[in-house]
Amino acid sequence: MIWRKPGERRCTSSFSWLVGLVLCSNASMVYFALDSLRVAVVTTLACSLLLQAGYFGSVLSFADVDDL
Repeated sequence: MIWRKPGERRCTSSFSWLVGLVLCSNASMVYFALDSLRVAVVTTLACSLLLQAGYFGSVLSFADVDDL
């Protein structure tokens, strides 16, 4: 079992809140600018994939090569 420090949970929830804020603001800006729900959904999904790829890349960059 992995033990967590007291502040780690708060950081994770802050990160999740920030990602949700970025995705919601992206969806609302695209919808109000282009007035198309389909385009807003597609761009939000693309933004989500880019955020996930960036997060995965940052985790890999911090990983120790010996641990892999």
